[in-house]
Amino acid sequence: MMATESMLQNLTAKLPLGVCVLNDQFEIEYWNDFFADRLKISSDDVRGLNLLEMFPDQATYLKKKINSVFILNNASFSYWEHKPHVFVFGSSRPITGEETLMYQNIEFLPLDVSNNTVKTVCMIVQDVTELASYYQGQKGLTQQLAQEHSVLLELNNKLEAAQNQLLQSEKMAAIGQLAAGVAHEINNPIGFIFSNLQILQDYSSKLLKLVSFYEKVIDKTKNQTFINLQQDMQQRMQYPFLRDDMPDLVSESIEGIERVTDIVRSLKAFSHVDSSEWENCNVIDGIESTLKIANSQFKHKIEIHRDYQESVPLLLCQPMQLNQVFLNILVNAAQAIENKGHIYISVRGDDTEVTIEIKDTGCGISDSAIRKIFEPFYTTKPVGQGTGLGLSLSYSIIQKHNGKISVSSSVNVGTTFTIILPLLPPGEIDKTHLSI
Repeated sequence: MMATESMLQNLTAKLPLGVCVLNDQFEIEYWNDFFADRLKISSDDVRGLNLLEMFPDQATYLKKKINSVFILNNASFSYWEHKPHVFVFGSSRPITGEETLMYQNIEFLPLDVSNNTVKTVCMIVQDVTELASYYQGQKGLTQQLAQEHSVLLELNNKLEAAQNQLLQSEKMAAIGQLAAGVAHEINNPIGFIFSNLQILQDYSSKLLKLVSFYEKVIDKTKNQTFINLQQDMQQRMQYPFLRDDMPDLVSESIEGIERVTDIVRSLKAFSHVDSSEWENCNVIDGIESTLKIANSQFKHKIEIHRDYQESVPLLLCQPMQLNQVFLNILVNAAQAIENKGHIYISVRGDDTEVTIEIKDTGCGISDSAIRKIFEPFYTTKPVGQGTGLGLSLSYSIIQKHNGKISVSSSVNVGTTFTIILPLLPPGEIDKTHLSI
């Protein structure tokens, strides 16, 4: 029996994994050679030291992960894709011998459990540097292919023009059909989920207030039996943890649903589900109403400058669709201005066309990005802040009106969108790109 225990101890010590056992005070009871070799502290010398104090930069993250095991009696995980270097350890690649920071997967497991209470947690660190290197290598190859593709596009201007034409006709029609189907299928379930989450948020807030009220009442009774019962039940139910975590979970869920709702709304608009009727309108009125809608984007940081020609001719158009174009461009302009800046709007017209120019003093757009700016799902915004459909939709709407939209930009100077819309007589409507 003793020989078996000794063999198991030796095996644990020599595993190519980091093994660390912690008590509920985050004190180290054991760690194996994986940790000892890298930190030059033996298992005997480290016993009783506080893990969070040893790794202060990672303390907040580690505490959250370990606490979830102690409180919920469930395993917790940390994956390299989200947190690559929890512990700053080196790793030598077997073939090249190249030394690099270790990419880690970490499992936090309940180890010693008594009466459903976790006494110790085992932290297991796995070196996944080779796996991470493989995926990063694949990502590098993808980026290289993208760069080569970009070079080919630059060397083939005629093919690029043909590609843009194809993109804004056949491809736009196909994506529009797909978008319409997706928007229709998920709009209703998203609606009732969002409604239920809002109600749940209200219910949870009221329940927490009710529990808080009961706590105060019980405390005021000064009945020690009731107070002890309350404290015991709250401890068994992990009430302090649930009280703090529940509002955040509901709020994050609502934010996620709002994000999905925005995407569905963009898909709906992209597929022209809500197309408006054709009528004679003054585009200045449309711009002004759009400015009112987007006012929250401009408040306190952006000054709007108007340069409108008197007696601009009426334009036969779909006003709601054009307003969507103005909104997309104005919101993008506002988001491109980090602190304070200006937006200049000019409207001119003659017997044949109306020209709208919207210029901002924002961060500008790079040459590489400006070539893709009207492509569906292309966006320069961070993940989660843009669908990449706004300007693609705008392009298709202007095409539908037999118009032209162009963009010029200088990085750190600003961006100018120019829209030219012909004055279409009623008989010309059937000849526009209604199928887009």
